[in-house]
Amino acid sequence: METQRWRSSGSCSRLVYKIGLFLLFVEASHCLQITNLDVPQSYIIQRGDEPVEDLVLDCEFEMDEAKSKGFVLKWKHNSLQIYQWIPVTSKPVAFASFKGHIDLDYAVSEDRFQKYRALRLINPAANFTGNYSCSVQTFEENETKTGHLQIIVPEVEFNLTYTRGNNGSVVVSCGVSDIFPKPELALFIDESQTKEVVLSEEQLQGTYDMTLQHILSDDSKDAAISCQLSIPGTNYTKRREKMYHGAAFRANISILQTLLFALVAAVFSSSFRL
Repeated sequence: METQRWRSSGSCSRLVYKIGLFLLFVEASHCLQITNLDVPQSYIIQRGDEPVEDLVLDCEFEMDEAKSKGFVLKWKHNSLQIYQWIPVTSKPVAFASFKGHIDLDYAVSEDRFQKYRALRLINPAANFTGNYSCSVQTFEENETKTGHLQIIVPEVEFNLTYTRGNNGSVVVSCGVSDIFPKPELALFIDESQTKEVVLSEEQLQGTYDMTLQHILSDDSKDAAISCQLSIPGTNYTKRREKMYHGAAFRANISILQTLLFALVAAVFSSSFRL
């Protein structure tokens, strides 16, 4: 019995020893790691004279310099390589359609293996939307991480109105023009989203025009109307609000009708006397 216990204890010890060696080997062999990929969720292109914000994509990593032979850092836009930096050559290079749109002098650190790891994009355009992958590799290891960037071209106009049609019904309209990417519009009557809407959309030169229309079910009541504009997958949201004074409108119509009847009656009476 004692011999069996000793053998069992010895087996467990050898197993723990082997697991420890394996974990030590894994830790020792994994000398390169991307610790943080900073790709903004979205970037808004400014219109007019508004100040332009920098668009910077960063790729933070850790590496054992003793195993840095063959080090190269690359950035891809979707499947297309757009940037490469090899410290031996000192300066990074830009490729393809991103030539002239990457600040090759932009540095985030004075460390020789970290200096040009980040991208500063110049004059971003709508077609810069996509997946950005950072790849860091040596002769022994290769690490890659990917993030998605959505470029937003803000709308020129975003309006909420209501008008009375020829048949007497009240039509609520919410419209947005010259926006990218394709947005979502939602119309609310007294904080309840209405599904009875007519949607029209048009795409011209890469931007979208969209309009929602809804006929009020009861145009004699006051109502709080609002419209929400959003871009899916981002935190870009705007809202327009307006009060519809149905009761006051009906009261004004009644007064106007009374005055018209009185005027018609007066004219008819005057004509009869003549």
